[in-house]
Amino acid sequence: MRTVALVAGVALFVSLAGVGGGLWWWKNGQIAAAAAQPQMEPPSSVSIALVTTAQWRPTSDLVGTVFALRSVTVQNELPGVVRFVGFESGSIVEAGQVLVKLDDRTDQSQLASAEAALRVAEADVSVVDSRIKLAEAEFKRQEQAVAARATPAVEVDRARAEMEKTAAEKIRAQASVDEERAHVQEVRTRIEKLTITAPFRGRVGLRTIQEGQFLAQQMGMGGGEGTPIATLQEVADTIYIDFAVPQEYLDRVRVGTIVAGTRDTGGTGGSTGGSVELKVVAIDSTASLSTRNVRVRSEVDNQNEALRPGMFVKIRVPVDEARDYIVVPVTAVRRASYADQVFIIKDVQEPGPDGKPHAAMRASQRFVKLGPTIGDEVIVLDGLKVGDRIATSGSFKLRDGALVIPGGGGGGVGVGGAAGAGAPEAAPAAGAGEPGAPAKKDTAAAPGAPAASPPSEK
Repeated sequence: MRTVALVAGVALFVSLAGVGGGLWWWKNGQIAAAAAQPQMEPPSSVSIALVTTAQWRPTSDLVGTVFALRSVTVQNELPGVVRFVGFESGSIVEAGQVLVKLDDRTDQSQLASAEAALRVAEADVSVVDSRIKLAEAEFKRQEQAVAARATPAVEVDRARAEMEKTAAEKIRAQASVDEERAHVQEVRTRIEKLTITAPFRGRVGLRTIQEGQFLAQQMGMGGGEGTPIATLQEVADTIYIDFAVPQEYLDRVRVGTIVAGTRDTGGTGGSTGGSVELKVVAIDSTASLSTRNVRVRSEVDNQNEALRPGMFVKIRVPVDEARDYIVVPVTAVRRASYADQVFIIKDVQEPGPDGKPHAAMRASQRFVKLGPTIGDEVIVLDGLKVGDRIATSGSFKLRDGALVIPGGGGGGVGVGGAAGAGAPEAAPAAGAGEPGAPAKKDTAAAPGAPAASPPSEK
C-alpha cells in the first residue's frame, strides 16, 4: 500500500510540473509576440501658427511729472495779524484778487504823520521862496544906493551874501520835501504789502490760515522768509510735463517732437485716464551728474483740467525708426533659465503599422532671442525666419522630437506609428482639454510636468 501511494504522489507532482512548464512556455510566447508588434506613440494635439512679421518702432518707456506753467507759494513779506482771507481751499482766483489782508492800522497812522510832515516841508519851501524874493529886492536897492553914492559898497556885499544864503536854504528845504515824500511812499508801500493779491489766475491749494492769526517772518541767511499761506497753480489751456531722457537717446528728441503718454488715474479695476499727446518745447542745457539724463519739457493740452501738477504720466519716446520684426504668439514661447525656446513643427515620413511610409509631424526645439512684447505677440530677434511653423497653445506638453497633430491644444490621440493611421481614439490625457476646444494661452508648463532639457539645436 505504501508503495502505491508513493508512486501516485510522484505521478501527481510530475503532472503538475508539466502543466506549469507548459503555461510558462505559452506565456513567454505571448509576451514575445506582443513585443514584436509595432509600438503605439500617442501624439500631442497643439495649435500651429506661421511665423509672421509686424511693424514696430523701438521706444523707451519713461515717467514724466506734471508742472503748471506758473506756480508759486504765496507768503507774507511783512509780519502782521490776519484781518481778512479772500479765498477758499481749492478755489480759482483771478489775477489781482485779494487773498489775505493784514492789520494796517499802525501803518495808516504812520502814513498820516508822514503826509503831515510832507506838507510842513512844502510850507518851508514856500517861506524860503519869499525870503529869496526879499533878498533879491534888497540886493537891487543896495546896488542903486551904491551907484548914487548913498551907501557904502559893503552893504551890496552883505545883500549879495543874504541872497545866496536864502538860495541855499531853499535847496535844503526842497531836499526835506523830497525826503518826506519818499517817507510817504515807503509807508504806502508797506501798506500795499500788507494786502496780498494773486499774481495770476490760478487754483489755490488748501487754506492753512484764519482771521486773527499772526503771520511771522523768519529771518535767515538769505533774508526774511514769511509764513506759507497757500500754493497757487496757474490754470491755463496747456500744462507742462517734464521727463528725463537717457543721454544715449537724446539725439532722437528735438524741440517739436511729438511723443505719446498715458495718464494713469489709478481707479478701481486698474482703469487708466487715456492717452495724451505731448509736444517737446524745451530741452535742458546740461545732463544730471548723478543719472546722466537730460531733462526735457513738453506741453500738452489740458482744457479739461484732467492733469494736475504733481501727477505722473507714462511716456513712450521713440528711439529708432519703425521697421518689420519677426513676431510669434506669446503662448508659443517656453521660458527657461538657460534660454527661451519655441517648438518648430516639421513634416517627416515614418513607417506605419503596415510597414509603409506615412506623413507625420514632429516637434523640434529651437532656442530664440526675444525682444519686447507687443500685445499678444512677442518680437523674436534671432532663431526664427518668416514662414516657420511653430506650436502655440498646448506647446507646454512637447519635447524635442515629439509626435504632434494639429488641434486646439486638447489631449493626444493614440495612433500606431504615424498620425492618422486609423487607430481608435484614446481617452483625453488628464488635465488636457478636449480636441477642438478654444486654445488656451499657456505661459508656463503644466504643474508637475517635467521641464524640457536643452538638447542640441536642430
